[in-house]
Amino acid sequence: MMLKRALVMMTIIFTVLALTGPGMALASSKWRWWQNDDIITQLNLTADEIKELDGAYVASRQRMIEYKGRVDAERFKLEEMLSRPDFDEAAVREQNRKMESARSDLAEERFDFLLKSREILGYERFQKLIEIQRKWREERRQKWEQKHKEEENQGK
Repeated sequence: MMLKRALVMMTIIFTVLALTGPGMALASSKWRWWQNDDIITQLNLTADEIKELDGAYVASRQRMIEYKGRVDAERFKLEEMLSRPDFDEAAVREQNRKMESARSDLAEERFDFLLKSREILGYERFQKLIEIQRKWREERRQKWEQKHKEEENQGK
């Protein structure tokens, strides 16, 4: 039951995090989903909610940059240790634990932003946001498939 719940939560996390990418701009040049005019309208976001999401994002993004730097540094140490002709397996395992801990901290920060977004939006608008993202992803997949079909037909 815990595994199923964890998988559902991870699906939601990745779904909402995908919304923060540049592709979610739709008809706008703004890449943060809560700054997109269509999404603002669909979710009925207030100026205060947008400001709150901006503030939460900036604070979270700063921490994510720090955590990402830590992940990169720990990964570099691990790669360097593994590249030596002789290595201490226990030390390599410990370094791997440090790297995974840093990755876990990064994932936790991403999750914290997701929870903050959910808190600001409430249940119904959060569900609507997930549905908007699902539709966007499906449209994008269909465009990709159409483009590849056209390329195949041109190649024949």
